[in-house]
Amino acid sequence: MTKQLKILLTRDRSAFSTKWVCNFASNLANAGHKVTLLCDSVENKVDAPISPDVIKINLSGKTNNFLINLWHRMRRHITLPTWRFGKALSQIQPDVIICYFLQDLLNVTLLQKHNIPIILMMHNPPDEVFQKHLKHWWQRILFHHLMRRVSAVQVLMPEFADLFKKEFIEKDVVIIPNQVPIPDLRKDYNQQSKTIIHVAQIAKAKRQKDLIEAFIPLAKEFPDWKIKFFGKVKNSRRHKKYFAELQQLIEDNYLENQILFPGFSHNITEEYLNADIVALPSYTEGFGYGLADGLALGLPGIGYDFAYAINRILVNEKSGYLVKDIPDMTEKLRLLMQNPKLRQQMGEFARADMQKYAPQKIIAAWLELINKVRAEK
Repeated sequence: MTKQLKILLTRDRSAFSTKWVCNFASNLANAGHKVTLLCDSVENKVDAPISPDVIKINLSGKTNNFLINLWHRMRRHITLPTWRFGKALSQIQPDVIICYFLQDLLNVTLLQKHNIPIILMMHNPPDEVFQKHLKHWWQRILFHHLMRRVSAVQVLMPEFADLFKKEFIEKDVVIIPNQVPIPDLRKDYNQQSKTIIHVAQIAKAKRQKDLIEAFIPLAKEFPDWKIKFFGKVKNSRRHKKYFAELQQLIEDNYLENQILFPGFSHNITEEYLNADIVALPSYTEGFGYGLADGLALGLPGIGYDFAYAINRILVNEKSGYLVKDIPDMTEKLRLLMQNPKLRQQMGEFARADMQKYAPQKIIAAWLELINKVRAEK
């Protein structure tokens, strides 16, 4: 029997409401390991399903005790996160640390002398991460120094390995994609809702506007078809302005009855099953769960051929279409909307193709990496 490992998964922000993090921690625990999910956030809600075997620690989470909450608030202002994480590390004594992001690497290494193997995840295209977080000279020096403590780096796509090595040429980079649960449920192709589904935060980066513009020439030709955009609008001026632009575009083209924004869904699987096409026309993605989850349920997909991750997950002309621009998206949507048999054929291929991301395969790859870095330390 494989030795039980103490695995620590750290995320600076709220971790208990992030679906991927909770699934990952749960599957590691289900494989027989002692998993601790550690974060440092005032947000303490558990919104995503998580195994009761996962130990959940929020260093600054709200409690029912006013004095403890006051202390947590004061401590966040007068101490560095690395102090709080370092204290937790000394208590947990993990066999390996998995950091979700660069900030998490900072939290578990800065001013600390432990020799615990560390795996750093890259959940976004590295060039985008570095452009945002290594833009100042002192940031580059700091993270190049901290990166010496990292035993291995995990990226989601082959292209990301090359992008990472441009900045950190000496590091061992391993490609392990995200896990995609393959439910027993699947699309019933005898039922047509004539719906295109888009699942992502309502934000410019997710390119909802592109999908609307591609649909406008099709609206009169297919008056019984609709688009449903599932996702939240962040409470910021930038996101609210973008949402207002989308609404104005819809009103200008009299599409209020065909393009809908139902908001956040607590049963998104059911919404996928009640759709016929899944679309995610982002210009770039770290992985693209909004597309992958739909493909796993048997929906054909639409995405851009130049988009990171999307052009790996979606197999052109087999599980859907990779398009080059908005007019091309219009034409490919038309092909799918007018041909139920084609949708079924592509949807069946998509579901079968997503088996390569099945959780048991991805967790096996992770455990192989964990054992490797422990053996090398």
